[in-house]
Amino acid sequence: MTFQLEQLEDICILALDDLWNPEENQAIIQEVEHLIAQGQRLFLIDLGQMQFMNSSGLAFLISILTRARSAGGELALCHISPKIEQLLLMTRLRSTFEVADSREEALNILQALMKN
Repeated sequence: MTFQLEQLEDICILALDDLWNPEENQAIIQEVEHLIAQGQRLFLIDLGQMQFMNSSGLAFLISILTRARSAGGELALCHISPKIEQLLLMTRLRSTFEVADSREEALNILQALMKN
């Protein structure tokens, strides 16, 4: 698995290509915890390189969302595939996440949420 972290103003963008391995997912979660400890509150996860997701991926997303919200922040997802959208709907998690078609839309959602 590869992942990229990018900082855009006060939003941390995390681009992932898979979330199949729980141990690798945990390493990313630890990185996010470190960022939160440094004051990072807003996260955007770009799933554009992923077509499918399993329960490890769902657990990862929930973990990042929980940590961000506990720190007074928020998480948005973008570029989710139809299969991932279907999985979120089936698990009734779709309404839990802020979901956008593009990075720009997700960035706007996060910025608007934090202004309120």
